[in-house]
Formats: sequence, structure tokens, C-alpha cells
Amino acid sequence: MNSEIAAFLTIDGVATGAIYVLIALGFVLIFAVTRVIFVPFGDIAAFTALTLAALETK
Repeated sequence: MNSEIAAFLTIDGVATGAIYVLIALGFVLIFAVTRVIFVPFGDIAAFTALTLAALETK
């Protein structure tokens, strides 16, 4: 494997992990404060991901 590909995959993996961490922190913070599972949070995350994908393709 080329070192350029390895660096790209490492950066991509760290970015994906950071996104997962932010989503998990959102779930935890909302649940810790309200003690209620905030179901629309998944919809907000999906809408944000799809909006970003649409903006990236243009």
C-alpha cells in the first residue's frame, strides 16, 4: 500500500470517528439533561448528512 493512500485512509477514519463522537455526545448530553430519549436527533443527523452530501456533489 502506498503511503499516500495510508495517510488518506487514516485522515478519513479519524474524520469519520469524530463525526460518530459528536453524534454520540449529542445523544448523551440530551439524555443526561432531560432523561428522555430524543428520537428526532437521528432525523437531524440524517438531514445534516444528506445536506452535506448534496452540497459536496455540486
